[in-house]
This record gives sequence, structure tokens and C-alpha cells, in this order.
Amino acid sequence: MKLIDIKKLEDCFDGSMIFKYSFDKGIEEILMRKIAEKGKLDYYPEFPRPFFKIICAGVQVKGIIGEDNFEVTFPRTAKEEKKTNFESMLSLIICGL
Repeated sequence: MKLIDIKKLEDCFDGSMIFKYSFDKGIEEILMRKIAEKGKLDYYPEFPRPFFKIICAGVQVKGIIGEDNFEVTFPRTAKEEKKTNFESMLSLIICGL
């Protein structure tokens, strides 16, 4: 799996930022679980489109298993630092898959 694009979607009224992370293939459950290892995972596999939400390292990740992208919301405080840390963690996870 390769990360192919990171696109800023919007800035929220509370000062947070939302980015869309796109991949060369659909997100698998293993990637979702690896991201969630040090956080809180809400996963709904029974939904027609299996939805997940992860809160970890001060960011929120939302997506659908099988889709080729997910959204990440970075908080108002230290958003650039949290974005850099998240992307480093994501890179390590993808390399290990």
C-alpha cells in the first residue's frame, strides 16, 4: 500500500484542519487496527460500508474499510506538529504492512 496524496479539505471554525489521505488501494482492517493501537477505536463492521473512527495522538481519523482514503482532523493547538507526527507514524505503519 502506498500513500499517493494528501489534500487539505477545510479549516473548521474551531481552528482545526481536515486533510484527506488517499492511497493506491482500499484501506484494509489491518491498517485501521495498526493506527488505533495506541488510541481509541470505534468500528462498525456491520454497517453496509464498514465505518471506523480513531482518536489517537490528539487527532481523529475517520474512514470506511475498502475505500482508498480517510480523513484526519488535526486540532487547533500544535496542528503542524501533530500532522508531522501522524504522517511519520503512518509511514512506519505502511512500511511494515
